[in-house]
Amino acid sequence: MQRKRSLLYSISTWLHRLVSLMLVLLEFYAPWCGHCQKLVPILDEVAESYQSDPSVVIAKLDATANDFPRDTFDVKGFPTIYFRSASGNVVVYEADRTKEDFISFIDKNKDTAGETKAEEKTIESAKDEL
Repeated sequence: MQRKRSLLYSISTWLHRLVSLMLVLLEFYAPWCGHCQKLVPILDEVAESYQSDPSVVIAKLDATANDFPRDTFDVKGFPTIYFRSASGNVVVYEADRTKEDFISFIDKNKDTAGETKAEEKTIESAKDEL
């Protein structure tokens, strides 16, 4: 019996892909968070939707067990979701948490993301912290 391969990436895989020119939707979660647990099947479906598009990465990071650049990612609650566009802009995802809304957001923000101070932080600052 073949084991189903997860379409969500671990932090090490995400960090490797983050430095490349990919679109990354990253969920910061806590294992005990009920909202985070409800989000798992939704993000799995989003990841499946982009399975044939290697430029889109759906990732998650246990923020209670891993270090991350806190000046780039301001995580005050769970889940906190960020999106990094191909141009390197990082923006907080604050829309509804449905498969359709995630897909719509990713498609609309593929090339341009963010205009606020928090959203203007680029991949360079994330690389500097790592």
